[in-house]
Amino acid sequence: MNDFIDWLIATWQALVEWFYGVCLFVINALMWLSLQVFSLILEGFRHVFSMIEPPDFIQGGISGFSSAIPNDVAYLLGVTGFADALAIIGLGYTFRLTRKLLTLFQW
Repeated sequence: MNDFIDWLIATWQALVEWFYGVCLFVINALMWLSLQVFSLILEGFRHVFSMIEPPDFIQGGISGFSSAIPNDVAYLLGVTGFADALAIIGLGYTFRLTRKLLTLFQW
């Protein structure tokens, strides 16, 4: 009788290990599939964004804007920290838009 119980326990343990292996395989397959779908979505976004042409004033660069500013005004803007202020405002907008994008426009 002990041999039968030992065989039954070993069979049950093998069945549980097999079921655990199947569950791990399914979970890994679903994770791989979701990563592949996410990768394709990101490639689609990249393709769409690469097709958008930048406006003409951006193609000229910021040097076109800065060359039109007189030297006195450029010095005043540099001394007052205008560039740092614009950088902080730009970071704020970037954070806000990134937060909206990552939360799927919930906020």
